[in-house]
Amino acid sequence: MPELPRPSAARLTVPAPAPPPVPITLLLPDGQTIERVRLYERQQLDTGLWMYRIGVPLWQTSVGGGAEPTEYDTWVTSAQLRPIPGIDLSTVPTTRRPTPAAPAGRWAWVRDGRTRGRAATLHAEGCTMATDRARPLSTTAALDTLARPGTAACTGCAAAETLLPILRHGQTDAPGLDPGD
Repeated sequence: MPELPRPSAARLTVPAPAPPPVPITLLLPDGQTIERVRLYERQQLDTGLWMYRIGVPLWQTSVGGGAEPTEYDTWVTSAQLRPIPGIDLSTVPTTRRPTPAAPAGRWAWVRDGRTRGRAATLHAEGCTMATDRARPLSTTAALDTLARPGTAACTGCAAAETLLPILRHGQTDAPGLDPGD
């Protein structure tokens, strides 16, 4: 009789349970607030914007009539949330976007556009998407230009990854929500 394979000695790893949700206040579009919704996690998008996954407890109609508790799960920005005084947000699972590596040497930027009605686009120096008419700018001038309406940062080079977080620094609507505040 052939010998049966022996079970491997590999260990089964059980993931740690997720921490319990943290209570937070949700602001509704009509100005009402819902106190103590559940904050499950926060994630930073490629643009640098923080999004928050919340659960809102509600009632739903049950099969056969009546009502039963349920939870509406959605993602919102910090503009829709307010921390509750005394609640520690440091336990909320957080996924940060990796900080982009700084360009070697000094930062150098070019502005492309603002001629003949075209909107301006900022590029890192050497970006292949910039036209031959792009003008060099310092970092301060690039940030000033980017703050103007109709100006965009190129997503094909380091411009968006580097300049947008600098421009947004300190612009959070609700202090205490974004990690690092």
